[in-house]
This record gives sequence, C-alpha cells and structure tokens, in this order.
Amino acid sequence: MADLSENDKENLQQTLAQTGFRPLSRSERRNIWIHDYQEQDIALQSWARLVEQQGLELEIMLQMQGLLVFGTMVSTLAYAQFYVNLHERMYRDASPETADFLGEYYAALVPPEDQPEFGPEGLPVIFRYAHLRDVTLMSAGHKVKLPYWRGKLNQVDAFVVGASAGEEE
Repeated sequence: MADLSENDKENLQQTLAQTGFRPLSRSERRNIWIHDYQEQDIALQSWARLVEQQGLELEIMLQMQGLLVFGTMVSTLAYAQFYVNLHERMYRDASPETADFLGEYYAALVPPEDQPEFGPEGLPVIFRYAHLRDVTLMSAGHKVKLPYWRGKLNQVDAFVVGASAGEEE
C-alpha cells in the first residue's frame, strides 16, 4: 500500500471495512498451513516441487477415489501455456476481451520463478495441484484421453512414478 495515494488508501480502507474483509494474521495463516500440510503426501509434494522448480517432466499414475489418472506430470507453466495458446486461437479475433481474461487467469496460476522455499508463515511452500499432459483417465473399464489435466494433490490416494497407461502410440 506504500505506493498508493492517500486518497486511494482511504478508499481501500473504506471498501475493506464495508466488506468485512481483513487480512489473515500470521498465526491464522500458520494454522491453515498446518491443516493443509497434514493432508499432503510428502513424497508426492517432493515430486511436485521438482517438476515446478526444475522443469522436470515425469510419467506418473495417480489414484484418486478409484479413478486412475495416467500422464506426464508437467509444471504449472506448461499447463497454463497450453491453455493460453488454445484460447488465443479460439477467441482472439472474435472476442479479444475473453482471450485477455483467460490469458490473465492462466498466467495468475503460475508461481513466480523466484518463489521462495518458505512462505510468509515461515513454513515450506505447499504445492496444491498436479498438472498432467497426455492424460488417460480410467474408471470401471472406461477410458478417456485428454490433452491436459489438473487435480488436487491432497486428493491423491496413491501414486506410481514411471507408470503409463500401457498403450503404444
């Protein structure tokens, strides 16, 4: 808020007071982190960290409530770039506002390159989503193929690194 004018600061404070919004305290953020951390598989978090920070791509199978998800785990940047490019082709000419909105949305998903290992709580950053490319979903004998997929890491029941759907291209 340091670079806002006094008038802008006053307007922002009035808006926050009207909406009842207040930023979370450090202890509230820490408690939320502890709750989220308990839901995480640390080994899967480690793989997600390698994918995000080093651009590693790895074949993986995730099991989520009986659903099997096969694919190549990729960074959030790769996932977002696919959809930015797709929406540019689909909407740029007919609806540039939509293309801009979707581009901004997907860009906001990407963690900063210089993201610290530790967040504002003084605790390690938790990766919340896995992003997979060339995905095969399997459930009860049904199979669906998708170009990309995004799922919550804390919803994964089991995983196998190096697994594939067993199909030859």
